[in-house]
Amino acid sequence: MASVAVIGAGAAGLACARRLVEGGVDCDVYERWPGLGGQAATMDVGDGLLIERYYHYLFTSDSIAIDAFEQLGLGDLLVSYPSSAAFAIDGRIWPFNGIGDLLRFRPLPVTARLRMGLALLRLQLGRGGLASYERQTASSWIRRNMGEAAWQQVWGPLMRGKFGERAEEISMAWIWDKVGKRRSLRDGEARQEQFIWPTGSFEPLFAELARRIEAGGGRVLIDRPAARLERREDGLAVVPGAPDSFRRGLDPRAYEAGGPPVTYDAVVCCVPNHVFAELLDDDLTGAVGAEYLGRLDRIEYFTALNLVLELERPLTEHFWVNIADRRYPFVGLIEHSNFVGTENTGGRVFSHVTNYLAADHELLALDADELLDRYEDGLRMLNPAFDRSWVRNRWLFREPAGQPIVRVGYPELIPARRTPVEALLLVNTTQIYPQDRGINYAIRDGELAASEVLELVGGG
Repeated sequence: MASVAVIGAGAAGLACARRLVEGGVDCDVYERWPGLGGQAATMDVGDGLLIERYYHYLFTSDSIAIDAFEQLGLGDLLVSYPSSAAFAIDGRIWPFNGIGDLLRFRPLPVTARLRMGLALLRLQLGRGGLASYERQTASSWIRRNMGEAAWQQVWGPLMRGKFGERAEEISMAWIWDKVGKRRSLRDGEARQEQFIWPTGSFEPLFAELARRIEAGGGRVLIDRPAARLERREDGLAVVPGAPDSFRRGLDPRAYEAGGPPVTYDAVVCCVPNHVFAELLDDDLTGAVGAEYLGRLDRIEYFTALNLVLELERPLTEHFWVNIADRRYPFVGLIEHSNFVGTENTGGRVFSHVTNYLAADHELLALDADELLDRYEDGLRMLNPAFDRSWVRNRWLFREPAGQPIVRVGYPELIPARRTPVEALLLVNTTQIYPQDRGINYAIRDGELAASEVLELVGGG
């Protein structure tokens, strides 16, 4: 029987391993973190209540993820909820859920509102196709089609919040896909968009995938990272890292070996670009080659910094508040309990205060309390009544590979899943294009990788 190692027990890695064991392959999944889910991992906030460390929801058009829940017998967990989005700008929160709210959006002149609405309609109708947007920046397209006011008051602040100093370089393809998502909305969503959150968090999905893998003869080894990859005459060897290696960070070169190397017929690495490069021994580094590794190095990530607050009461009446005002020290507020209802959060109130930052940004060095100190004035701008006593608990998470920077010319940088080394594959968010990274496309790419591996090594 062929054997395959999958490195990473996020959505892509687990989906890949499930398909491999179904194809008759002996599969081991290595995971650095003492839990499942990768960037969509959950945390226990007490009394067995789980929420995601980084907010995750599904579009109603995310058919791949929805199908995965159904196939695993978890379809009944999926519940759709009406979204309530808003913009925070000029000291006020403006609802932003449809054309009516856009027409009432006074930070823009009336003519700019109409112009922006027509441009958004054009994008939603899909006119032009992807190719017509790939070679121009979002800033140039928006200025030309929506006007300077729309860029300065809405899109510019949003893009600067997401991409910092790279805002002017981001490809219009990134915006095209985000707006185009609405082309696939189900009947009844024209007036009010809906998102899906599985009752009890995404943990049941990951747990059931792991159960299916192990029932098929595979192993899911949490708190058991890969410390190094080596090329052998009879395949590719994984040097396992010692337990608790996650406390040493993301660089596998810092991990002590936790056992002898294990040789496999193929290895699928579901890790960020820099972690993949750091896993390779000298021989594999040379075999993968400078051209492929150079592609990985030229793709830049911004770090996702997410402060999860348990509050005495919500800050706003909305689910998702986009910050379009540079006076705020964060870029978004996602009020999870406003969305799913406190009946699904044990009567408790949880909000995500989110940021996307360059790797050397000063906020990344702060602990949760220090960051809350820096955010407090911004939270009070959202709700003047806010007091620090509202905060019952807080958790802070940093994901260095949170957001690939999708500049013009990005498609030329995307690394192929099959690396130059036979039977060594890479799967990660940098390959999700033009779509934005998320669970739906992670599952898709993990399953595609499994199909490619089965072509290479065959099944049982």
